[in-house]
Amino acid sequence: MKSVFLAAAGLALAGFVMSGCAAAKKDMSHLSGIRASDYVTPADYGAIEVEAASPEVSDEYLDMYVQYQMSMQASNEEVTDRDTVESGDTVNIDYVGKKDGVAFDGGTASGYNLTIGSNTFIAGFEDGLIGAKKGETVLLNLTFPENYSSEELAGQDVTFDVTINSISRYVTPELTDETAASMGIEGVTTAQEYREYLRNQLMEQAQASHDSEVRQQIVSYLVDNSTFAKDPPPELVERFNQSFTEMFSAYAQQYGMELGAFMNLQGYGEDTYAEDIRDMAADTAKEYIVLQAIADKEKLNVSDKEFEEKMAEEAANAGYASVTEFKKEQDTEEFREYLMVQNVLGYLQENANITQPQAED
Repeated sequence: MKSVFLAAAGLALAGFVMSGCAAAKKDMSHLSGIRASDYVTPADYGAIEVEAASPEVSDEYLDMYVQYQMSMQASNEEVTDRDTVESGDTVNIDYVGKKDGVAFDGGTASGYNLTIGSNTFIAGFEDGLIGAKKGETVLLNLTFPENYSSEELAGQDVTFDVTINSISRYVTPELTDETAASMGIEGVTTAQEYREYLRNQLMEQAQASHDSEVRQQIVSYLVDNSTFAKDPPPELVERFNQSFTEMFSAYAQQYGMELGAFMNLQGYGEDTYAEDIRDMAADTAKEYIVLQAIADKEKLNVSDKEFEEKMAEEAANAGYASVTEFKKEQDTEEFREYLMVQNVLGYLQENANITQPQAED
């Protein structure tokens, strides 16, 4: 099964912050309860071969991102140089829908904002308003589609009386020094400074993506080439299994889906997802154990000072008044594991032999 280490590493911190469970005892459900060298002999990790493109941000991509950011600043402005509706306009309308001369339920509204071309209404409604003038009332003779949700209206001929109250259009500002200064970004007062600000943002994202790819390959190499003397402790696997199950269940709930259906969309079997999640947990446990073995050998475990500093940062980010109160509600061993993982991966990435992918013919 494909390595899931990076997802698990992020999950470790997310679970630490969100779980609200009491601090776990030092048992075999955590790395602190085992000796990693009893389970695995790591493969040679002195210079792991990795193939990953260097992070970069092209001028073309930056231009596209600048335009996207400007579109986010677009404002809906009243059209003053014409009084007729065009495609792309937003019209404020009053309308009454009738069937056989009688207004039907759900077919009447006042002050409704409709963007022409959005296909919000049934076919012919929006197109029928193009060319209409502000203040004019237009009569539309339309037919509801056969598969319309309302059985009473499906396939039925109706009319709409539509009054155009106003015409407006979304206008995207150009990037100028004035626009850049109005963003309220510290140190940004010109268009060029804003472009560099966005370039730095994109470069951070590109670097994060690059690091993620490199570290994924490192972990996959270690699991595939290390010698495991025995399987991970069932308690450790079960801990990851519960975390993954809770995480996927939360995602499924957000989409209003059952867990099985959600997992099926992710490429897992709808009837076998529980086994798939447990396999994922077992793989993750092996990944953590081999990284712990390297941490022990290279003295990369988290110092008390580092742990307390990071704990204070998390407490502040979570809005707690004191670190003590924060610790009472968290799995501190889980957080220590997360920090260890970052230390080891940073060390391995620094020593890895990273080459550019060969260009395809």
